[in-house]
Amino acid sequence: MTREPLYATQAADAIDQLRLGSDADLYDAVCHAIDLVCDHGDTAAARREQLRTTSGSPVWKVALRTRHADWVLLWWPVGSDAQIYYIGRL
Repeated sequence: MTREPLYATQAADAIDQLRLGSDADLYDAVCHAIDLVCDHGDTAAARREQLRTTSGSPVWKVALRTRHADWVLLWWPVGSDAQIYYIGRL
């Protein structure tokens, strides 16, 4: 099942900052993670670890690791969409 990405404000802002910044490796890692959750969201790679938000809502965590950064992408399937809640350091 292919999902469409829906971005929370923080996630959209993080992508914009990376697009304009100098860390191309991290930007590529984020783009690959978005492709993973949208195109293969039902696989173990996209659902390796589940976390709970402070309000108790579940989210899936995808690790984003480069030589210079250790970030995560937090997401959850909502119907035919992939709601991307957070992109950044955990």
